[in-house]
Amino acid sequence: MLKRGDVQAFDLLYSRHWATMYQSAFYLLRDQNACMDIVQDIFAWLWEKRAELDIQTVPAYLRSAVRFKVINYIRSGKIRDNFYQELAGITIPATPGPQDFLELNDLKMIIQQAIADLPEKCREIFLLSRDGQLTNQQIADLLNISIKTVEAQKTIALKRIRSTVDPHLLALLLLPVVTHYS
Repeated sequence: MLKRGDVQAFDLLYSRHWATMYQSAFYLLRDQNACMDIVQDIFAWLWEKRAELDIQTVPAYLRSAVRFKVINYIRSGKIRDNFYQELAGITIPATPGPQDFLELNDLKMIIQQAIADLPEKCREIFLLSRDGQLTNQQIADLLNISIKTVEAQKTIALKRIRSTVDPHLLALLLLPVVTHYS
């Protein structure tokens, strides 16, 4: 319904998730104004891009969006000075918890979507290499293409996947911080 521009669906989505999103951002930043801005930015972007998005699980998508925006906020240098002091005092648990597994599953879904978004031939070559464990020569022989084409397509695939996944990797590094504050 959101894809079709249903304002009531958007309002329902907002009312169900804004508080959780705000809380997640606040656990990291401890800055009410910045957190409100982050949540508002996410919902504004969500509305603007609604026709283009293919969201499978809304809560997981919104959690990732909050982490991504918080990371960008931290990178921008607008963060309070004492944030880094608090961050230095956090002890990271030795064993992963259930939230860590959820986040890893989110990352797995992001990677799978990035692979699915590859051009058909590029995806086929990448999957033959990674899942099929075929060498470049074997792929070239199987598909009747040059080995240079195989190498080029694998390089393209890895660059595209990496560009999709990279923003989420920093979010995974911040998982212990989120866990500490929650």
